[in-house]
Amino acid sequence: MQQPLPRFLAVRLGDLVVVQSPGLEPQPDGWWMGQVLHTEGGARDSDNSLFQIACVDTGVIRTVSAGQVLDIVCSPEPESSGALEPAHDHTHQHKRTGQGHQQGDRHGRTWQQR
Repeated sequence: MQQPLPRFLAVRLGDLVVVQSPGLEPQPDGWWMGQVLHTEGGARDSDNSLFQIACVDTGVIRTVSAGQVLDIVCSPEPESSGALEPAHDHTHQHKRTGQGHQQGDRHGRTWQQR
């Protein structure tokens, strides 16, 4: 039987994750929750190796080794990932020509200035 893949391989930007506390910063329960702000792959492959995660309790941004991510609690919907979207195509908006005393609106309609 094949071993299941580690959970950190499925982590994406915006995910809410459970993180195991390192030995240097012990938490009462040994874990904390945070939102993934940045992922970084390894030198030889693109698998997740480091994360920047904002703690939901304190807001502190921590760099976390991928092995410390215990589970994914919630993933954002693809439409609301927070990623930048491509610019809207404004070809329907016509530029004003500046000729004469006509003015146009953003939909190409013109009128005479009185």
